[in-house]
Amino acid sequence: MSNNTVTMQLDNMRKKRPIVSNLSIIQPHKIPLNELCQQLNLLDIRSGLTTDQVTEAQTQHGLNQPAPVAEPGYIHLFIVQTFTGFNALLWIAAIFAFLAYKPFGNPTPDPTNFGLGVVLTMVIIANAILNVYQKMKSLKIIRSFGQILPKLTTVRRNNGREQEILTTNLVPGDIILLHIGDRVPADCRIISCENLKVNNAELTGESKPLKCTTVPTNENLLETANMIFYSALIVEGSGEAIVVATGDQTVLGHVSKLTRASNTDEITGLHREVNRFILFVLCCTVISIILIWITWMVWLHPTYPDYITFNANVVNSIGMIVGFLPVGLPSAVTLVLVIVAKHMSAQQVLVKSLQTIETFNSVSMICTDKTGTLTQNKMVCTRLLWDIHEEFQVPTTTSISYDKKEWKSLFGTLARRLSIASGSRLATPVDSLSVGDSLSTRRFELDQISPRITPQRDLILGACLCNNAEKRLQENQQELQVSGDAADIALYNLCESKFNIDVEHIRHQYPRIHCLPFNSTNKFMIVANQLSSSNHQSILNNKSNEILITLKGATDIVLTREKCLTYKTNTGEIKELTDDIRHHIIHRQEQMGSDGYRIIAMLQQTISKNVFDEMLLNKSSDDPSGAFPKDGYTFIGLYCLLDPPRIEVPDAVLKARQAKIRIAMVTGDHPTTSISIAKQVNILTPDIIQKNGFDTFQLTGMDMTTGRPIVQLLRNGALLDTHVLGTVNRLEETKKKTTKIQLTNDEEKNIPVSWIKRAWEYVNFYFSDPKETTDRDKKQSLVPYAIVVKGSDIPYMDEYMWDWVLSHQELIFARTSPEHKLRIVMECQRRGEIVAVTGDGTNDAPALKRADLGVAMQSGSDVSKEAGDMVLMDNNFSSIIKAIETGRLLSDNLKKVSIYLLPGGSWSEIWPVLFNTWLGIPLALSAFQATIFCMMNDVFMSLAMVSEKAEKDIMHRPPAIRNKSHLLNLKLLFHAYIIIGNIECFTAFFCFFWWYYANGIPLSMIFFKYDSFEKQFSPDKQKLLPTINQTGQCIYYVALCIMQIFNLLTTRTRYASFFTHNPFWSRYSRNLWLIVGIIASVLTCALITEVPFMQHQFKTERVPILYVLPAFGFGLLMFIMDELRKLYIRRNPGCWLEHIAW
Repeated sequence: MSNNTVTMQLDNMRKKRPIVSNLSIIQPHKIPLNELCQQLNLLDIRSGLTTDQVTEAQTQHGLNQPAPVAEPGYIHLFIVQTFTGFNALLWIAAIFAFLAYKPFGNPTPDPTNFGLGVVLTMVIIANAILNVYQKMKSLKIIRSFGQILPKLTTVRRNNGREQEILTTNLVPGDIILLHIGDRVPADCRIISCENLKVNNAELTGESKPLKCTTVPTNENLLETANMIFYSALIVEGSGEAIVVATGDQTVLGHVSKLTRASNTDEITGLHREVNRFILFVLCCTVISIILIWITWMVWLHPTYPDYITFNANVVNSIGMIVGFLPVGLPSAVTLVLVIVAKHMSAQQVLVKSLQTIETFNSVSMICTDKTGTLTQNKMVCTRLLWDIHEEFQVPTTTSISYDKKEWKSLFGTLARRLSIASGSRLATPVDSLSVGDSLSTRRFELDQISPRITPQRDLILGACLCNNAEKRLQENQQELQVSGDAADIALYNLCESKFNIDVEHIRHQYPRIHCLPFNSTNKFMIVANQLSSSNHQSILNNKSNEILITLKGATDIVLTREKCLTYKTNTGEIKELTDDIRHHIIHRQEQMGSDGYRIIAMLQQTISKNVFDEMLLNKSSDDPSGAFPKDGYTFIGLYCLLDPPRIEVPDAVLKARQAKIRIAMVTGDHPTTSISIAKQVNILTPDIIQKNGFDTFQLTGMDMTTGRPIVQLLRNGALLDTHVLGTVNRLEETKKKTTKIQLTNDEEKNIPVSWIKRAWEYVNFYFSDPKETTDRDKKQSLVPYAIVVKGSDIPYMDEYMWDWVLSHQELIFARTSPEHKLRIVMECQRRGEIVAVTGDGTNDAPALKRADLGVAMQSGSDVSKEAGDMVLMDNNFSSIIKAIETGRLLSDNLKKVSIYLLPGGSWSEIWPVLFNTWLGIPLALSAFQATIFCMMNDVFMSLAMVSEKAEKDIMHRPPAIRNKSHLLNLKLLFHAYIIIGNIECFTAFFCFFWWYYANGIPLSMIFFKYDSFEKQFSPDKQKLLPTINQTGQCIYYVALCIMQIFNLLTTRTRYASFFTHNPFWSRYSRNLWLIVGIIASVLTCALITEVPFMQHQFKTERVPILYVLPAFGFGLLMFIMDELRKLYIRRNPGCWLEHIAW
C-alpha cells in the first residue's frame, strides 16, 4: 500500500471518527497518566510490568505483529504460472493442435495431433507446477530471512531493569526507551522526552519531522504531539513512552495490513533480461510463422496444392512455436536463484529480493564504511593524552582487582593513582602498585597525592558521563551486556574493566540534566550534569551547585577557536589555548591517527544552574544545541581508540582488485586515521602511494573575471593545475519511475516531454536500464594516484572536479556526512559505475536506496536494513566480495543455460520445418518430437547446468557491462546458432539423410520434390515411405539429443578446460547432477522410440543404433574444437577469439 493510500484512509478516518475506535484505550492521549497506567495494569512507571503481567497481557492482546500480508496461495500461483510467460505461447500451440485434430482435420482427423495437444497441455501443467514449487521455495527463503533479522526494543520491566526484547513480545503497558534511529515498535504515549522528533512519512506521507511533547496538543489522536505510532522513525533526541496498542490494534494495523518497504515487485536487471529473452523469442516465433504462411499462401499452395495442406501447415506452425521456446529457462532462472540464495545465506549474506542477486555481476565500485565493515568494530581505548606532552597508556591486561565499594568512595582521588604513572610517558598503574600491597597501603598512597592531576580524572569522568552506553539485560539471557555506540562502549569498558569504576554509581552522583546525542552532522556529543559540593572540587576549580558541561567529538570539529580558547595543564591550571599549542595538539592527533587510532577530544566547562535553565528554556526547536554554550570550553584531553582491521579484509580487497572492482572508503573519521586503515587493508597500495603519491586540492581565492572560486590541484604538494569552479550540481527529488533522486542544477531548463516519448520510456523501462549513466566503455582512463577528499570540500565540487577526483585509482572520502555519501554514490553512477554501498546508520538510508546494491549491516539500524538490498549478518566486508563472486556465478550459469538451450532447442528444430517448406524435403522432426525435446530432454539437462560451480578465473574478469553483457547478446547468439547450432543441425541431418540413403533414397530424390516425392517410387516402396520417414525423424531426434549431451559438456565452462573443471572427480567442480540429467535424457529417448504405445500413438519407430553413431563422432569433434578454442584463449588473453567468444 502506498503512502498516498494510507494518507487518504487516515483523512477519511479523521472525518468520520475523531477518535480511532480500534484502540483498546479510549482517548489515550488525553486521560491522566495515572488513569492510563491503571487501565494498562501498570502499577509503577519506574518499575515497569512484571513477568506475570506481561504473560497476562500477551494472552489478551497476542504478539505485537500486524496481520501479515496474505502471500499468494498455491492455486493463485498455479493459475498465474499456467497462463503467463512461455506457457501463454504454449497454450496457443496446444489450442491449434486440438484444432488441427478437429475441425481442421476433418473428415479424417489425425490422432497424432490430438495427442500433441494433450502432451502440450501436460507440459504446460508440469511446467507450471515446477515453477510454483520453485516460487514457493524462494518465498520460504525470504521468510526465513525475516526470522533471522529480528528487531529488538529496549524496555523497562521487573523493578526497573532495562532489557532488550524482541519487538513482537511487546505488550500494552510496556515502558519503552526511544533513541535516535529507532523505529517506533507500537502505538505509544510519550511520558518523557528530550528534543524528541519523529518522522511519520510511512504513515502520513509527511516527511517533515514532528516535535514531540508529553502533553496533548490536539483533540485528534492522530495529530496530537504526545502520541507516536507504529513505524514512525525517531530522527532526533530520546525519550520514554508507554505502549497503548500493539499489532492489529495499532493505527497502521487498522489502516492496512502492513506498509513495509518491499523490493520484491521492483523491476530488476534479471527481470529485464528475462523480458528481453521473451521478447526475442516472441519476435522470432511471429516472424517465422508469418514467413511460412506467406510462403504457403503465395507460392507453395498455389504451385503444389497437394504438398502441404492447411492442417499440416498449422502443425508446422506449432512446431515453430515449440521450437523457439527455451522452456527450461524460467525454471532454470528460479532454481539458480534458490541455489544461490542458499549459498549466500551460508556465507552470512541475506538478500531481500532474489532477483537483485544478478546485480552483483555488474558491481564495478564499492563505497564502504570503515568502522565495523573494514574493522572489527571492537574499539578499545589504549591511550589518554592531555596537556602538551602528557600521555597515559592503558594497560592491556585485565583490571586491577580493587573493591568497587572502595572506588565509589575514592573516585575523587582516582587521578592521583594515575599521576604516579604519568611520571613516565608510557607508564601504567601496575608500575606503581605491587600485587602484595595491602588495601591500607594503597589508600595511604592515594591520600598523599596532590590535586594537580585533575586532567586525567576529568577524562575518566567524561568517559562516564558523556556516554550513552549502558548495561542492559538481553532477553533470555542472565548477564547484563553493554550496548550502544562502539566508541561509547570502548569508553564505558575503559572505566569499568580497566579502572574498576562503577559507571552507574558515578552517573548517580552526577545526575544528567540534558543531552545532545552524537549525530553525523555535528560529529560531537554534549551532556549537562548536576554538580554538588561533595564531588565537584577538582573539576575546573569551580564552586558547587553548578552545571558541568562535557563535550566530546572529532578534534578538528570541536577544537576550534569559536568553541575552545583554554586548556588544562598537567598541574590543573587553566591556560590560554594559543595557536601554537592548538597546532601541537592537532599534530599529536594526526600522529596517532596515522597509526590507525580514532581520536576523540574532550572539552569541559561549568556554568551556573540559573544560566543553564534560562538557555534550556529559550532554546529554539530548530537548534537543539541552543541549550548548551557555543563557546567558553576548556580542552581537557584526547581519547585514543583503536579498532583493528578484520583479518580477512586485506585479502578480500586484493581479490576485488583482481576482479577490476574499485573500492572507495567513505568514512566520517579523520583523514589520517582513514589513510592508516586504508593502507592496512590494501585500499591504498604501496605501488601507488609510495611510487607515485597523493593528489589533493584546495580553495585559494576568487577569479576576478567570473567571481567564482579558484581551486589548486596538487600532486604530492606541488601545483599540478588550477581550475575555476563552475556550476555545482545539487540533489533534487523527482517523480520519475527510473530513479528517486537525480542531480540537476539551476541552469537546466524544464523542457516538456511529449506523451509518445513518455510512453516509450515507460515500455522501454521493462526491457533496458534507464539511461541515467554513461556507458562503461566510454569512461575516462584512471590515473595511478591516490586522493583523499574531505567532506567539507564536496559541496564545492563541480563536474570537472568530480571527473578529476573519480579518475584516481585509489579513493578515500573522509569526514563525510550521509548527504555526502549519497552525493558520492550518485556521481559515481553518473560516470557509469555500478555502485555497491555499505551503511549502518539511519541517515545512510538514502545512499543505500540510491545505490545499485545497498548493503546494510546486521549491527545497523532497522531503517538501514529496510533500505538496503542485502544484509551482512557478520558485518564483514569480505562477505561482499563473496556475494559478488556468487552473483557472477549466477550470471555465468544463466548464460550457460541459454547457450545450451538455443542450439538444439530452437535452431536445430526450426530448420526441419523451413527445409520442409522451402526445399521440399520430408519433415525431419515432427512437432511431437520437437515438443518432447524442448520440454523434457533439454529441461532435464539445463536444470543440471544451474548447479555448476564457479570457474577459477571468475574473479579475474572485469565486471559485466550492463548495456552489453545481456543474457542474450550477439556474441552468445553467434556462438549458439552459427557455430554450435549449425554443427548440431548438420549432424542430425547427416544421420537423417544417411538413413534415407541406406533405404535406396539418395539426396537427388529428396530435394525440391515437394508433392512429387512419393510419385518417384513404386507402389510397394510408397507403402514403406511413412515408416522410413518416421524412423528418420526418430534418428534426427536421437542424434540431436546426443549432440546436446556433448554441448552440455562443452558449455560447462567459458575458458577453463573440461579436464581441470570436470564434473565427475574434481572436488572443486564436481556436479553429479549432470549425470542425472544425461540419464534422464537418455531414458526419455528410449521412452519415445522404444515403447509400443508411444510408437503407435505418436508415430515413432525404433532407432537403428548404427545411424546415430555419427553423432558421437561429430559431438567429440565439437568438444575437441571447443577445448582448443579455450586453450588458445588461455594462452593468448585478449586475442580476437576471446573478443568474439560468449
